[in-house]
Amino acid sequence: MNKFCKIIDKLHLLFYEWDSNRHAFVPDLSYTAQQRYDELIKLTYELSLNKFSYEVQKDKSILVLKTNEGKGFVAKAFYSLLAALKIKKMNIYLLNDTTVKRAKNLPLFKLEHLKSDVDLSAYDALVFTSKNAVFALHSFNSAWKKVPAYAIAPQTAKTIKKLGGNLKFVGVKKHGNAFGYELIQELQGKKVLYVRGKKVVSDIVSILKEGGVSCAEMIVYENICDPEPKIQKLPKNSYIVFSSPSAIACFLEHYPWQKSYRAICIGETTAKHLPPEIKPHIADTTSIEACINKAVELELCR
Repeated sequence: MNKFCKIIDKLHLLFYEWDSNRHAFVPDLSYTAQQRYDELIKLTYELSLNKFSYEVQKDKSILVLKTNEGKGFVAKAFYSLLAALKIKKMNIYLLNDTTVKRAKNLPLFKLEHLKSDVDLSAYDALVFTSKNAVFALHSFNSAWKKVPAYAIAPQTAKTIKKLGGNLKFVGVKKHGNAFGYELIQELQGKKVLYVRGKKVVSDIVSILKEGGVSCAEMIVYENICDPEPKIQKLPKNSYIVFSSPSAIACFLEHYPWQKSYRAICIGETTAKHLPPEIKPHIADTTSIEACINKAVELELCR
């Protein structure tokens, strides 16, 4: 398993996501077939090189076969049916309006774009720790696409590529301050602009400056908590996905935490903003899909 995890980390995937429940690499269908194809070839080559058996499915997902594949077919089919029924009954809540398979939407806040007339041509690099920052900047200044972009994780990187940006680097550790330390070597001698939301949990600017990198920052969006949520009460045993500290604050403003709930956090930095009595589970990678996978994994292990 350690060897397999190292393979996943090594590939720095953007358009495929590891689904531990399906034991498969699943493609993100919102991106072009060519983008997915390049990663399909890279993935299958690496799996073959390391002597992992796999099958490419009709939807281009890559099923990694376990050693006991083919044995106990009836038992496995029965287990799969029970697992599917159990997953169908789950209540997994995303606190936004992003459509994700297996999850329900509970939009608690909205994004407000904050326009700025900063001359982006004065910078050698743009740093993004959120796809929301990419969307916000794109909404009022298309010049950003000409400047090399540095993304904290695959989801942000995919947004940069989807909007036509010049993706230069994707973080390996995928978490706030760790990303800042990764960038020090990459950004030496460059004039850098950190494009962010009004509230951030990392200290990237200070880290870069201490590392000798010239870095300014620009706030391009703000999360505003909705005063009247559409759902007044959540069912028992709900899974709540927290993708940011502001989502935590807004949720706890509207809902008392129940012992039967389970908190799924997109990363360790976000998890630190939960009250001590709430013990979170951390997604394997910093993406909403990974949060959903973690919730399903926990449910099947109940």
